[in-house]
Amino acid sequence: MTGTVPPVRRASLVATPQRKIMLAVLLVDTVAAGAFYPLTFLYLKLSTELPVGQIGLILTGGGVVALALNPLAGSAADRWGAQRTIVLANLLCGLGYLGLVDIHGWPQLVLAVSLISLSQRLYWVGWPVFVSEQVAEGETLDRWFAVVNAFKSAALGIGAGAAAVILAVGDTGTMRMFLIAAVLASFLSAAVFFKLRMNPRNGAAGGGTDAAAAGPVGPGGTEHTGGGDLESGTDGKDGGDLRSGADGGWRAVLRDRPYVAMTAAHTALTFAWLLPSVVLPVYFVETLDLPPWLPSVSFALNTAMIVLLQTAVTRSLGTLRRTRAVLAGACAFLLAFAVFASADAVPRAVAVVLALAGIVLFSLGEMSAGPPAQSLSIEAAPVPLRGRYSSVFQTSWTVSNVGGPAVVGALLQWHSLGLWLVLGALVGLGGLGFLACERRFPAHVLHSEAKKGEPR
Repeated sequence: MTGTVPPVRRASLVATPQRKIMLAVLLVDTVAAGAFYPLTFLYLKLSTELPVGQIGLILTGGGVVALALNPLAGSAADRWGAQRTIVLANLLCGLGYLGLVDIHGWPQLVLAVSLISLSQRLYWVGWPVFVSEQVAEGETLDRWFAVVNAFKSAALGIGAGAAAVILAVGDTGTMRMFLIAAVLASFLSAAVFFKLRMNPRNGAAGGGTDAAAAGPVGPGGTEHTGGGDLESGTDGKDGGDLRSGADGGWRAVLRDRPYVAMTAAHTALTFAWLLPSVVLPVYFVETLDLPPWLPSVSFALNTAMIVLLQTAVTRSLGTLRRTRAVLAGACAFLLAFAVFASADAVPRAVAVVLALAGIVLFSLGEMSAGPPAQSLSIEAAPVPLRGRYSSVFQTSWTVSNVGGPAVVGALLQWHSLGLWLVLGALVGLGGLGFLACERRFPAHVLHSEAKKGEPR
């Protein structure tokens, strides 16, 4: 007999003071990061006597350190809980920025950059797990990530505007004052987050060890693992590995072949996100000889679309499986690449129009693929190991951020069409990779919570 499913209540995600504080902390953190991060190299060049090559080597080393520290961040989130991990991330970030205020030699710079790199790993691994713990009845994880993504984009836009003002002033004193403000913001965020008392849906926020002892518990108290259906064993051999080793730490994560395959697909897909900050400024101005204001306008358009439309796009794709929503986003990316490539063979005025049209398509791809991919990465993980799973998934961003600029530079030097063909191949493989993983995941992780409640 099929029962009647009550309609899903669409409550505001900021209905409680705790949630408003949480999002306010996110806003403050991201504004500070968005403003100072673009200025880091210039600030270090102006405020130290270190050679430019040495500064670049140290900053690149920070990216490598971040990649190596991903497992540490995942273990910390599982052992101490996501909220405490975020508090630690803010403290380490504040200490790292503090080390940049008055630099005396390269050892201090190496230490400061290492602290900042570690804080970023803890932060980006902890946040998805923390968000997943806040989903209440009538809400969906996809919607939560859509709202968080919109908030982050707004904050990054504000930060970029602040960075532009600081660059216009152009003196070290102003940059140092903003750096001190970033230090204070990090410490304040840590203090506020430490005192914040949320009401997570599965009781796992307080500490990873208690959650692990309790076993994986999903919404409504039903036991499940993200990587497989405990009752039906729909994922076969891999699901059995997870069921027998949910407490097996990193061995359980690395044996989860569908999840590792999904992460590989996402790594290929993340190269698309290099466009606004790495690819388009050089391609528009140097390759196409378009007006120098176009990259800034494109970034502003991309930010505005995400802030205004992210939740609407996520809601419109809510009836699709998450893997297919990611594929839809990949298709939008491919269309954007085709438009950007065609701008190389048209008059200058038409090229400007095509560039802006490409940004619109790219933004739609970003909004379509981002939240469902992030939601799937969390829902496909057993609750006690979500920190470790999150760190594996976040590695995809680190790989593209570290290796992407070198790949883009080499391709632009070779041929602009080659750039779009290679990026298109990566994104196409990423989207198809998600689709190929679809049959390896149980149905309950492929849909939002609202969709799962519907009779099938």
